[in-house]
Amino acid sequence: MRNDRPGYQYRAKRDGTRVHYWNPQRAVKGASSALSIIRLPDDFTEEQICAECQRLTTQLRPEVRNAGNAPVFDGTISSLIKCYRHDKTSTLHGVKHSTRIRDYEPSLRILDKNVGDRDINALRASDFTRWFNGWRKKGKHRRATGAIKLLRLILSYGAGERLRGCKDARAILADMRFEQPAPRDVFMTYEQCLAIVKKSAELGCPSIGFVEAVKFETALRRIDVIGEWAPSEEGGPFKWTGLTAPRDLSRDMILSIKTSKTGAPVARDLKSYQLVVEALKAYSLPDIGPLVIDEDYGKPYWENRYATKFRTVRDAAGVPDNVWSMDTRAGAVSETVEATGSIEMASDLATHTTTKMTKKYSRGDRLETSRKIAEARNAKRK
Repeated sequence: MRNDRPGYQYRAKRDGTRVHYWNPQRAVKGASSALSIIRLPDDFTEEQICAECQRLTTQLRPEVRNAGNAPVFDGTISSLIKCYRHDKTSTLHGVKHSTRIRDYEPSLRILDKNVGDRDINALRASDFTRWFNGWRKKGKHRRATGAIKLLRLILSYGAGERLRGCKDARAILADMRFEQPAPRDVFMTYEQCLAIVKKSAELGCPSIGFVEAVKFETALRRIDVIGEWAPSEEGGPFKWTGLTAPRDLSRDMILSIKTSKTGAPVARDLKSYQLVVEALKAYSLPDIGPLVIDEDYGKPYWENRYATKFRTVRDAAGVPDNVWSMDTRAGAVSETVEATGSIEMASDLATHTTTKMTKKYSRGDRLETSRKIAEARNAKRK
């Protein structure tokens, strides 16, 4: 067993290559199970993997040793992040586990790694501008925006706790505006989703086709279809919650749930959807238990495992790599708007509370919608 890369683990892909990870529980004994596994860059060399595993482990050890003690604020951004993570009253502990892992933690790591040693009391507007521009130049505009968003949050937390320098730094940042990344204009089409459904069956992972078909036809979010693994509030073992049979899916194929984001009740007749019917030619629904199972492990999907397998199927199906799994929902909304000419119907399908949000999901040039509108106006004139 090698000891020069603590916490290292990998997953072999179908083509023989490896995906590299650093697992905090493997790296340091006693590390909380609530800590997320970090995926290392695919192009890392052996030396870079060792160096990064050692760096992350060295950073984690004192945190584990002091886990029972509240961190001490010494005026730096890094110490503020530690306080923010430790304090159960902070906003970090009020968001869903998936949101924390997907949005909060990556941005906090960027802040800690790049500017963690900076004295908050000495920060100026020019610092914030320089940091944002530097992160954005690396081709990570969305990540730069996310880091600034989390910086606002932790400074607000620090100001509320009356920590030195946080109130003034927050006031400076509050008056600043940063260029937002362009909204995504990509959406999955029916033809692309159908190709993914068929290819997933060929590759022996029809669960991917089933999930994407359900998302495209119902406009449900992925987490509402595959469920979620999350630790208990006490940081204990991860538990899965999600769609199960027969609780959420009746024998006559009526899916009834409450969405994870808004709690809105949703009922969908799966047998009325062409793509779902096609997907079910290869995917067998269980009579009891979780509806969606990862064929490789015989358990419900973890978020990162689903995303990885989706990309494999998408690429094999010939769908462009700029089409993401998240774009299936946008495809559902866009097709509904084009087919009906009604943003309200699309909003109802997507369970949006306002049509303003629906318009963000409705992509494309609206050509067919404009034609339907023109036909309706012409008919009225006659």
